[in-house]
Amino acid sequence: MLHFGSSKAVAEASYEALCNVEGINARIAQQIYDFFHE
Repeated sequence: MLHFGSSKAVAEASYEALCNVEGINARIAQQIYDFFHE
């Protein structure tokens, strides 16, 4: 969350933006994206 600054920003982030966060791999990025966009 430090990268985005808020949980709202995480929820609105694209899959690509999530993938660019250090420490988040493609699988985790997809899980986060899916959680907020189902």
